[in-house]
Order: sequence, then C-alpha cells, then structure tokens
Amino acid sequence: MKSKFEVLPGIRDLRFDTLRGLFLVCMTINHLPTEIRAVTDQSLGIFSAAEGFVFLSGLIAGWVYTRKYRTQGAAGLSLASAGRAKSIYRWHIGSFLAAFVGVRAVEIYLGYCSPAVPKLFFSHPLESLGLGLSLLYQPGLLDLLPMYCAFVLLLPVVISALEAGRRWLVLGLSAAVWLAVQWAPPVDGAPLYPIVTGCFNLFAWQFLFIAGVAIGHARIGGAEQVARPRPWVLAAAAAVAVYAFGFRHFQWPVVWSEHTFGILLNKPALGLFRMADFAAVAYLVAALGARFPSALTYRPLAFLGRHSLAVVAAQSVAIMVLLPFAAPFATAFSRTLTAACIVALLFAVAGARQAILAHRPGAPVPIGTRQPGGPRLIRPDDARAA
Repeated sequence: MKSKFEVLPGIRDLRFDTLRGLFLVCMTINHLPTEIRAVTDQSLGIFSAAEGFVFLSGLIAGWVYTRKYRTQGAAGLSLASAGRAKSIYRWHIGSFLAAFVGVRAVEIYLGYCSPAVPKLFFSHPLESLGLGLSLLYQPGLLDLLPMYCAFVLLLPVVISALEAGRRWLVLGLSAAVWLAVQWAPPVDGAPLYPIVTGCFNLFAWQFLFIAGVAIGHARIGGAEQVARPRPWVLAAAAAVAVYAFGFRHFQWPVVWSEHTFGILLNKPALGLFRMADFAAVAYLVAALGARFPSALTYRPLAFLGRHSLAVVAAQSVAIMVLLPFAAPFATAFSRTLTAACIVALLFAVAGARQAILAHRPGAPVPIGTRQPGGPRLIRPDDARAA
C-alpha cells in the first residue's frame, strides 16, 4: 500500500527537504563549541547528522537520477551525473578558497596562527592551494563535498545496474566493501602528509549512499513504502534504537569487549553498530513519516534543505573563519548566540541562492506561488536537488 503522502514524479517531497535541512543545522552546530551540541550531536543514539545527510543525499539521487535515466537514457544520466559532480566540485573549491582567504586575513588581523584552522594554510600556502584544487588536501570541515562528488560519479553504474534488476548484487558488493573496511588495519595518514583526504573513509561511507540510492530507485514504484510496517521489524528496530540510546546517554553496559565495541562504533569506517543504530532509527522515522507526513514537514528547514550545497559551503567557511576568535565562545551565552547567528547565516545564504535561481531563464515556480489563472504549484524536482 502506498503512502498517502507519496508525490507524483517530478514533484518535491517536503519530508526529504525538511530532514536534509535539519541535518545541515545539526552538522553546523556540531562543529561549534556550544552547549547546544547536547541536543544536536548523537542525540538519538550513536550516529550523527552526517550519516543522515549522506544517506538522504543518496536516496534523493536515486529518485531523481532514475527518472533521468528513464527519460533520457544512459547518456542523459551520465551527463547529468557529470554535471552534478562539476557543480559539487565548484562549490567545494569556492568554499576552500574562501576559507583560505578568510583564515589568512584573520591571521593578519590577530597577529598569530590559530591552532583551530589548517596548519598548511600558513606553513605552505601555495602547496595547500594546489593540493586543495586536486582534492588531495581536505582538512576538517572541507571533506564532505569531495566525498559527495565521488559518490555522484558512481550513479550511472549503480542506477544502470538497479534498472537491470540487479539490486541485491549492487547492495551485496557495496556491503562487502564496507565489511572489508571494518576489519582492515587502520591506515596511518602521517607519512602521507600534507596529503589529507578527510576523516570519512569513502570505501565505508559508499554503502550508506548506495543503500540510499537503492531505496530512492525503489521509491519510483512505491516498493520502499513503509505505511504498514511489520510488527516484528518495528520491534527489532526499536530494540536496537533503545539500546543505542541507553548506551549513549545512560552508559548502559557493552555487550562485546571494549576493543570490538570500539570497532563497531568507529565513525570514519562507519562501524557495524553505528550503522545498525542509524538503520533502525531511519526505519522508525520512515514509518512515522508514512503514517504522519506532517510530522516530518517543516517549511523553513525544507527551504534550507533545497540549497544544501550552498549551505554546506557557507557553514564550512563561516566556522573556519570564526573559530580563531575567543570572544564568540567565551561564555555559554556568547556560544549560544554565535551558533544562532551562524544558523541564521545559513538561511540568508539559502535565500540568496533562491533569489539567484529565480532570476535565471526558465526557472521553476517556487513553492507556494501561483501562475496567473492557474493552480498552486510545487517546485519540480531536478538534478540540482540531489
């Protein structure tokens, strides 16, 4: 049975935009030394907003680019995927250059190099720029978009296989790579410095993205709907989610040895227990959203989620430039005010991006507007949404 909230092909689902906007806000606050992190950082268990953002990006990509494949064929899908990757790369490079200029300007203003920002920006500025442009230098806050760019380039192969009916082969191969990462010896990045490829292990996190793509692909035909979830699945998901919540907030005892549990909780490699907790909570949220759609719909957050690239780039630059200053983080009040101001900045950036898009030729009608003499329209989804 399909959800009563399922939208027609080409129409945005505000639940997805709302969740993505929420993840963006949480990721922004989690990068700041503020007490609000108690609410935004792993508040539901042992996974973070980054897992939700990557999974949802895959889900929306699977939905959007499957339609692209079915209307324009494999060639159209490849062109759309390459175009999206170029757009992500441009946003990353723009944020990297803006962060570099901002950090160097703050250094001149303060008269010293802050330990809170990338050291290579100061010690070898030209080298940092060269490596940054080639994606070989991805310091903290500047490593999410390069990973996203790499995943988008996988879409033609993944969606073609899904369209050929090889869903379980795709998921099996992706899961096998992820499992191999779990037990592989850790790679010491020190000898590779100044090459830094970020804190995300692409071979692990690809499973989260590809799983999302598979669900988004299934969504076209309604196969992924959870309007009537099976009771035993709900019970199992709830059990995992409750235990992870208790472990995170109430220090419930671990089931395995500390060494093994450390592997299961590993974030860069997306450990098994972390993955299981996210899957359980995601399933419960999906069931809730199918039964009560309005519970996952909040237009301000949906507006933010529709401009995720601009928002990710803006928060990276703003936080990196702001961290060297002591005053914004001196007291609990100033930390909270600083976090609120940066979140407000995200909405300002999204608004500016919306205004720019609205003035482009052939721009779609924004949500909540009417054409003369016509019905209320919803902005169509397209490759930019993924």
